[in-house]
Amino acid sequence: MSEQPTSLPVTLGGGITAGLPLQWIDDNTGIYSFVLLSRVDWVRAAATSLLEKIDDALDGECVDVILTPEAKAITLAYEVAVRLSLNHFVVARKSAKNYMSNPVGVDVKSITTADVQKLWFGDEDLEILRGKRILLIDDVVSTGATLEAMFDFLKSHGCEVALVACVLTEGKEWTEFDGVPVVSIAHIPLARR
Repeated sequence: MSEQPTSLPVTLGGGITAGLPLQWIDDNTGIYSFVLLSRVDWVRAAATSLLEKIDDALDGECVDVILTPEAKAITLAYEVAVRLSLNHFVVARKSAKNYMSNPVGVDVKSITTADVQKLWFGDEDLEILRGKRILLIDDVVSTGATLEAMFDFLKSHGCEVALVACVLTEGKEWTEFDGVPVVSIAHIPLARR
């Protein structure tokens, strides 16, 4: 197999290009690591590019609230919520917090974590989400495991996912998930050796 590039440039928009370093996650598979946290320029560029795609995909329809899994897309979810003039966005937490009322968790196995994790919601989160049209935002959609876990959980709580927006799709070029459109800025490969 050919040698994999040690980094991958990805255009986020507005003249901003992210350089993604190759990280091997096991003996055979590598990911081009994309970490939005602490990169204000990347977040703003990604939000601007994604908002164009979100507007096109929603075609005049509205969403009520944004949901994002903890942690790398939190800054992006905030920026998009502000620009859409939404009053709320919900973070599916990776641990139950003492401040949560009656926390409930859903299992998820992501490509970037070694073990099964839980995503946690409190009653206050479910009150914001229940019966609403949700824009689900993430940094990268790769295997779809996080989406599957959140979709199943949301459906069981009377929520409708209107659209999935991510900065990057990885491995598989996702355009829909469970009948819901997926919009992204770019697609990146998984590295194999």
